[in-house]
Amino acid sequence: MEELKSSFDRKITHKTYPTQRKKNAFLAGYLPFEIMETPLDFRKEYTGSKSKHNYILCNNTFLVRKESKYLGPIIFGAISIFLMISSLLIWYKEHFWDTSELIMFIISSLVLFSVIIYMITIPQKLLILNRKSSVITFSGVLWAKAITMPLQNIRLIYAGGAAGSPSPDRLNAIRPNKVGTFYTFHFGGNYFQELSFLIWYMDKNRPLPPGNAFDAYRKADYKRRKEEGFPPPIFRSFIPTREYKHKWQKERDKHWKDIIETDQKGNRVHRIWQSAENVERHGEWKPVVPQ
Repeated sequence: MEELKSSFDRKITHKTYPTQRKKNAFLAGYLPFEIMETPLDFRKEYTGSKSKHNYILCNNTFLVRKESKYLGPIIFGAISIFLMISSLLIWYKEHFWDTSELIMFIISSLVLFSVIIYMITIPQKLLILNRKSSVITFSGVLWAKAITMPLQNIRLIYAGGAAGSPSPDRLNAIRPNKVGTFYTFHFGGNYFQELSFLIWYMDKNRPLPPGNAFDAYRKADYKRRKEEGFPPPIFRSFIPTREYKHKWQKERDKHWKDIIETDQKGNRVHRIWQSAENVERHGEWKPVVPQ
């Protein structure tokens, strides 16, 4: 198992973006590093060879998922084959192509050839959440190499789908390329739930997020945090992130607590209470914010 874990460690490839961060975060669609609402439970059924979710590892250090790499090429390939057959039927009936039909056949052939080459040479694509190091690896576009960045350097953004679609809300990471293409996470639920799951799992100073897939690792994760003196959380949370057992919660509450309140305007406000010993050992809490 140790060899399996180490195989998912990745060297950081990017820490910055080629473009400046837009000043108006709201208009740009940037999302904060916050746990906003309870995410969907992460189930045991999501992992394993028979799972449709393609997760190959789920524990208190790594969350790893194989990315779908054939769906797009198959769609383009099918369209190309359809257009080529249509052109050939026209030739069979009329023994003649006008310029537009000839161009369509050539383009379709080139697209189909590119799809075949891509499916043969496509690199392995993985999503890797490294909870211990707070680093995320996600796929590049087409043949581009995978991107590995510290979470605090990633620009998370909301991008909506078409009106009326069953899942219009999506959490995306902006790739650090000049075009600024999006990587979509697809954790499940609306984008607030997806964001909350990502931030919760990547906050190694909080307990693991909801779901029985993590139950076997909760005790080891708790012991690690206890041995480290319960360092305060890395990211802000507007919902309680409770320990798995009541006695664990009582022990952690001696060191730090989430204080979630509502101000006079009805807005939720979050702060952290720390014991004097916790402040002395770990310093006064400051949430990590997007860079």
